[in-house]
Amino acid sequence: MKKALQLLLILVCSYFLILTIAIVWTFEVKLQRWPIFIYAAPFTLQVGDDINRIRLFERLSRQGYIASPVPVPEPGEWGRSGSGITIFLKDCPFKLGEIASGPISLTLDWDQIKSIRLMRSLEEVNRIALEPELVQVVPPPGYFPELCRSLPLKQIPSLLVDAIVLTEDPRFFLHSGIDLVSVQQALMTNLKAWRYVQGGSTIPQQLVRMTMLSPEKTLGRKINEVFLALTAGILYSKERILEAYLNRVYYGQWGTFPIKGVPEAARHLFGKAVTELDAAECALMAAMIRAPSVINPYLHPERTLARRNMVLGLLFKAGKISRETYDEAINRPVVMKKPGQVQMKTGAFVKLVKDRLPEQMPGPAPKEPRQDVLTSLDPLMQNDAERLLKPLGEAGSQAHFILANPQSGNIMAFIAPGSDNRWSGVGGNADSLLPLIMVPAFIPEGPAQAKYTLTSTLFISTKPGGQMTFREAYRHDRGFLLRNLVNSLGVEKVIPVLREFGARAHQTAQGSLAVDALAPVDLAQIYAHMATLGNAGTIGPGIRVIGWSPASEQSQKRRISVSPTAIYMVNHLMKSVEETSAKEGNPSKTIQQPSFFTARDDQGLWGVAYQNDTLLVLRLPGNPLSDSKMQKLIARLLPIAGQAPDSAIAVPEGLVFRKICVDSGLLATSICPRVVQDPFFKGTQPVEWCPHRHEPTSARSGAGNKKQPMNGARNAIEPENRASSQ
Repeated sequence: MKKALQLLLILVCSYFLILTIAIVWTFEVKLQRWPIFIYAAPFTLQVGDDINRIRLFERLSRQGYIASPVPVPEPGEWGRSGSGITIFLKDCPFKLGEIASGPISLTLDWDQIKSIRLMRSLEEVNRIALEPELVQVVPPPGYFPELCRSLPLKQIPSLLVDAIVLTEDPRFFLHSGIDLVSVQQALMTNLKAWRYVQGGSTIPQQLVRMTMLSPEKTLGRKINEVFLALTAGILYSKERILEAYLNRVYYGQWGTFPIKGVPEAARHLFGKAVTELDAAECALMAAMIRAPSVINPYLHPERTLARRNMVLGLLFKAGKISRETYDEAINRPVVMKKPGQVQMKTGAFVKLVKDRLPEQMPGPAPKEPRQDVLTSLDPLMQNDAERLLKPLGEAGSQAHFILANPQSGNIMAFIAPGSDNRWSGVGGNADSLLPLIMVPAFIPEGPAQAKYTLTSTLFISTKPGGQMTFREAYRHDRGFLLRNLVNSLGVEKVIPVLREFGARAHQTAQGSLAVDALAPVDLAQIYAHMATLGNAGTIGPGIRVIGWSPASEQSQKRRISVSPTAIYMVNHLMKSVEETSAKEGNPSKTIQQPSFFTARDDQGLWGVAYQNDTLLVLRLPGNPLSDSKMQKLIARLLPIAGQAPDSAIAVPEGLVFRKICVDSGLLATSICPRVVQDPFFKGTQPVEWCPHRHEPTSARSGAGNKKQPMNGARNAIEPENRASSQ
């Protein structure tokens, strides 16, 4: 008997030791872990923007904003009156100087923003950033993905604390974890009603149930819950327990994410920071805890209203609010804010972000035990890409798509098959790098000694027509151009240029050029250098950890040593498959057009389009589209409405522009019907004027269709034909 008692004592002591260790580990470790929130890029609104072009209302709708029926909107609403728009911005979950909150006023001239005013400070600004969309939540060890943020107890409004304590555990500050009085009252109430009406669980019991125990309703779990609550009450203060409870209590779902804690619930229910809640909102927050799916303001507003008014009565009876506040709050309807857009389909992008996050993430700050990560993703561009690729069927579902800013390297849209962005296919060959192989052809061997110009007639094709200019070869027979370039330049001159751009290439035993397989991100990095004349950012998701600003890989630029003038010549050639006539004779107008290129390999089709501020790379498996259909698809995917003049890359030094006759390759006269404005290295531009009369075919039929030089052609040239623009 004595041994049995000793064994029982040992078991009891071991049980309570395990409970103690579990409580300490939960409070000191588990409850200090918080999720990482991954956000899209904050949308920037600035003076001069066209609200239709930037799709302002579509962006607001995705964030849950609705049109206000009254001129003065509430948080999460916008109103339009005359030539102005007022938007009451929701509270942003993290503090960042560029992201605005509160009411703002936009003054419009038709649909163009003329001024932006912050209504609280009456300050006019040129630009503001709106809160970003949530992309994904990365849970800490031991948790599932959930919306949960920490806030110190002293920053939570005392009225909200009082409302929750009065509703959930009125004797919280009197008991030690278990309230026998409440248990007795609940038991009598339930027996009298012959059904479950009232629970007797205290706040400590609810906390250990949420964070340490399974949801199953068994006697063993209830016993563990009671003793864990008692242990927590012995080891930790009421304030510590209450703070942990308020930051973890369940408030329902947003999509697949549970909403945990009063800070996050306040944002989702009211669009406000928890510190801005009024009496009616505090009462509603307390009312929902008992059964968030039943007392749901979106689904059951009448039931929610009754429960809220009951909590207001408790607050008034306890002397926490005045009669005036009670009367005002109880007469207010339950009006909730529309929830924002549920998370996007961004599995591949999130995987890319996780791969690029620092291995040693910074530790949480004492007052902000969480991490918020901003990325460069644009939700509208991401959705547009998914929508446009979907009609391609299997090819679209297996497509790789990258839309980035080549200057910064920031990815604005990213699609890859499944949730893994790793490139597993084989792709890329010399054809896909033809623009790079053209670069050494335009690098002068000496001052003013360019080997080729766009009008060079040094290529002899087997196709009808015989001799072809560089431009004609690019337009009509790229395979022929590629072979001739490699042969004429020599593999030993091509390989260093390719390697400078980041393409891995080598010379085969037969002396030909071989290019290693390229992943879509690799190809995007290569053409980012083409778009920026060799000064591109590192292609990546534009990661920025709030409160931590190390020199990240995404913010770095890599300058290559290839001549910018040579790159510019190639880009000019690629502006269009057709003739690249400068609009209104202005070369800067031509600069605004994107360079476009397609290539095929054994596994699929590549499409590349770029200009100074936008880069697109699309990879489709198999052979689903013709080149012309690929070009039309890319034109729809590429969000280019023309660059602003001040954002275009300046023409490099050493180039001059001349109007050239397409038929002769010489300086165009006023009667030449087909004219392009081409760049030339200084000293290599043509000096002879086009001698052709360009008479109609019927007028030349007697001459055997031979073009005859025009007598006195130089005298017929107008002054502007002699001028050059740079």
